[in-house]
Amino acid sequence: MKKYFYLPILLLTLALTSTVKAQTGDKIGFTNIELLLAYLPESKTIDKQMQTMEAKLKESLEVKQKYYQQKMMTYVEREQKGPPMGEAEKQAAVAEIQKLEGEIQKDIESGQNRILKRRMELLKPIQDKIQKAIDEVATEGGYSYILNQAVGSGIPSILYGDKQYDVTEAIAKKLGIDVENEGQ
Repeated sequence: MKKYFYLPILLLTLALTSTVKAQTGDKIGFTNIELLLAYLPESKTIDKQMQTMEAKLKESLEVKQKYYQQKMMTYVEREQKGPPMGEAEKQAAVAEIQKLEGEIQKDIESGQNRILKRRMELLKPIQDKIQKAIDEVATEGGYSYILNQAVGSGIPSILYGDKQYDVTEAIAKKLGIDVENEGQ
């Protein structure tokens, strides 16, 4: 609870600091990085590569899950209809099922980590390309700061910005993409 108490104070301090700096002559612009990223052709290539990777991991996981389901069904059927299992046999069957559950969970986590790591590797050159374009626009336009208009959570970090300070089109032009007709 205490950590949330300081958040409004921090936001107010940042807003006041930005206002003071803006009044002292610093030029602040903003852009929508998510929009730029969506329009880059490299993003479509990355999406296709990621879909392929995810499909392969899913296929591999489905095989293991089917095997697990077969083991579970065999165990349940044997418990309900088959000859009674001895204690050692029952413990072995339960241990094997639990081991499979653990392996499946581990495979899910490992797959998610591999997907995330690969996505980050593939996005790094694009992020660098966007950052280079931002740096060039900032230098050419005399901006002290360029902020991101949108945040991945869907809540914009800039709630209002005069369109004259929106440098998204200038950055898009540096990247060789057209976002002029896109509503932001």
